[in-house]
Amino acid sequence: MNKKMPVVIRSFKDGIKLIIDEEASFDEVRDELVKKFTEGRNFFGDATVALAIDGKKLNDDQELEILNIIHTYCNLNVLCIVCDDEIHNQHYLKAVKHMMGIAKPGDTGHFYRGSVTDGQELSYDDGIVILGDVNPGCVVKSSGSIIVLGGLYGEAYAGVDFEETDAFVIALEMSAEAIGVGNLKYVPDTKPKWGFKKKIQPKIAYAENGELVFDLLNKSVLEQVYAL
Repeated sequence: MNKKMPVVIRSFKDGIKLIIDEEASFDEVRDELVKKFTEGRNFFGDATVALAIDGKKLNDDQELEILNIIHTYCNLNVLCIVCDDEIHNQHYLKAVKHMMGIAKPGDTGHFYRGSVTDGQELSYDDGIVILGDVNPGCVVKSSGSIIVLGGLYGEAYAGVDFEETDAFVIALEMSAEAIGVGNLKYVPDTKPKWGFKKKIQPKIAYAENGELVFDLLNKSVLEQVYAL
């Protein structure tokens, strides 16, 4: 009998799915992913995708390691990991597309690959997805929304130049020196402690009724921020 492949990669609309053999060890999965994404670098190109994982159940650290493998060994931009809840997935993808300004033809958004370091200041006139951290002393400004697929430890200002805006800031770890949405701004009383923790919880900051609101990122919050 032929041995099962540790990982099979399939494509779907707006993304790719990893079907992981439930009996494979994570070491086998890791090695197979490195091989597949290294050999398929040119095939995959630099598309922007959502990532779905089926089969073997993984913990948060293992999912983050898979994201790191993809970013290291190929040029795919992974916006998010989608789950089994199809309605949730579609809401999330629509929100991200809206944020990136690609909900209608001709619009564009921006990607920044890597961490923002050494006091850098980035400024954009539409949405931005950062594939890394925003380190202390760094600033990101956008007329649209900001998604940080890493830790937000510096400053982030979304919806700049607008008093009222539906822009927002999302980060996998939100320990910012300052966050602003529209004309609202929050600066913590104490200096935030930064550095990834074993258990991370994505958060979102957005404006509601003249106040800056911070919430854990989930389906109901996304539906509230955007009329999906």
